[in-house]
Amino acid sequence: MKHCGISGGVLPRTYKRIRIISSMMKRKVHTPRLPVNKDNKVYIHLGCGEINAPGFINIDAIPFPHVHYVRNVDDLSIFPSKYADLIYVSHVLEHFGHNELTGVLSEWYRVLKEWGILRLSVPDFDKIINIYVAEGNDIQSITSRLMGGQTSVYNFHKSVFNDKYLRQLLLSVGFTEVREWHTEKVELHSFDDWASRDIDINGRKYPISLNLEAIR
Repeated sequence: MKHCGISGGVLPRTYKRIRIISSMMKRKVHTPRLPVNKDNKVYIHLGCGEINAPGFINIDAIPFPHVHYVRNVDDLSIFPSKYADLIYVSHVLEHFGHNELTGVLSEWYRVLKEWGILRLSVPDFDKIINIYVAEGNDIQSITSRLMGGQTSVYNFHKSVFNDKYLRQLLLSVGFTEVREWHTEKVELHSFDDWASRDIDINGRKYPISLNLEAIR
């Protein structure tokens, strides 16, 4: 990790706090303008973190300089119904309790236009189990993948998903079609995040994500 002039003895967690504080200070003096896309298409990136994808309205609980709305992603009351053409959410849904999932997905459904797309990436429980078995039933090999890094209040996992369960949830809130998506094939995915990453354990690379998109 590069520390940008900060002493190499600074712990990564401390360094991250420094970056967040710096971002908060920058945002106090500069609020980003909402993007304007061709044909008035509206794209929303929920839980964007440090990713600033061109053309997307960025929403996150942490006020990074590029975040347009600092808020929890389960409350999109800032937007009218049938507002967005695409909502993108990567490794965020697992941070909600299993009893909250229907309400959260229903809110995201509300904001999408007819034929709008909810593009999701979540940790795949089936793949996590495969990692556990491949690593000799080593709990430590899957702890953070299953339960989150737990380095902050925003980094705890409260739900698990596999293909069957997530499809059922999406269809239950009203989506008409659910399909797999691939980072190298879809439009509007020019950035690196967990949707396309493998994890490295003992020199072996494992896929970790389940990528599904649902059509309103």
